[in-house]
Amino acid sequence: MDITRSQNSIKLVDGALLLLFASILLPSNIKSIAIGLFAVVSCTHFFRSGNTFNTKFFFLNSAVFTVMVFTLFYSDNLEYGVQRLIMFLSLVVFPLCFSMYSQRDINFLYRNKYKYLFSYIITVVLFNVIPFLWFYITHYSFIEMLEHFPMTMKLNVGKYGMHAIYLSMHCSVALIFSVYLLQAISTKWKIIGLIVLDLILICFLLIYAKKGSMIGLTIVAFLFILFRRKKITIRPYLFALIGLMVLIVAIPRTRDKFLEFKKIEAVYEGAPTSTNIRYTIYNVAKDVILDSPILGYGVGDFRSVLTDKYQELEIPVLQEGRYNAHNQFLSFLIIGGVVALLAFLSTLIINFIFAVRFNNELLILFIIFYGILMLTDNILEKEAGVVYFSLFFNFLTAKSLFAIPNHNGLKR
Repeated sequence: MDITRSQNSIKLVDGALLLLFASILLPSNIKSIAIGLFAVVSCTHFFRSGNTFNTKFFFLNSAVFTVMVFTLFYSDNLEYGVQRLIMFLSLVVFPLCFSMYSQRDINFLYRNKYKYLFSYIITVVLFNVIPFLWFYITHYSFIEMLEHFPMTMKLNVGKYGMHAIYLSMHCSVALIFSVYLLQAISTKWKIIGLIVLDLILICFLLIYAKKGSMIGLTIVAFLFILFRRKKITIRPYLFALIGLMVLIVAIPRTRDKFLEFKKIEAVYEGAPTSTNIRYTIYNVAKDVILDSPILGYGVGDFRSVLTDKYQELEIPVLQEGRYNAHNQFLSFLIIGGVVALLAFLSTLIINFIFAVRFNNELLILFIIFYGILMLTDNILEKEAGVVYFSLFFNFLTAKSLFAIPNHNGLKR
């Protein structure tokens, strides 16, 4: 009876996990319910199965959230700090849920991984295509859509609104996932269908024209090709990578973005391009960090100390925009100093080491991609970023960390 109940409950976990992978199509309030459902069925399965809680997995993958909770004690703005911790909650919820599974559970879930990855890919495509077609039919010409669609997705779709940075991120992650699906499927029409979806994702990636995602995707694609040992499997991926790079250079919108690198200067000395704005922010953030390098300013005050510095230095562009640090690593330094940064880096590095040890190639590329992306944006400080990073990260790290033998030489 207990075995049957356990088998039924892990099937509920499978369904809840599939819903999360497809949850980009859910509005923000329903998405929270989906996360809550996943937590509930995970707890239910834990008690029905009699699993042992994986303490090491939990503390490793939730380390940075633990540090941020501690910083609340020396934050002046407790209300804002609590709001931020709620936003960061995925960084502890998903480690908690995956810590309640056994090795057998992880093996069961991983047998369905291609189903999860495909659901994410198809929903990301739909999330972009449906509003594009709607606004094209009802509001704009095709040329106007190419120009205004990123802003339209940010301002005009209600609870589905998302900044182009995160839209570009989702397109890139979906493309990374798709290469693993392409290796797993052999049916001709399925391969063609997935390639069509990839082409759609690339089109939207070029429309959003975000340098961080394009650079990260290009580097990850190059590394993926290096991992391939058979020349026959290298060629199509190499041609695809070259084609993407040619498009980036050939299309004026994306080419102009990269031409910003030719002259990088502070916004009060040059044009207020996205590159110059980030360069200026990083210089301001450096001064803020040096004033409190060990413990930072606390999760309640990290935004205000940065915006106060903009006021003090009288930089109009930054004052009006009230920009965050635009670098996740710098942001953690401002929140919790070196302690918070080391906690986050330890999580990434230790999991990266085990990913290499157990040949978890998808996790290796995932960490590299997000590491690059976090150099230019605060990916974890919006729901559209933190939920999916934590979900994918904990799902992928479970494969490696649950494969580590325990002190008796047996797998968990």
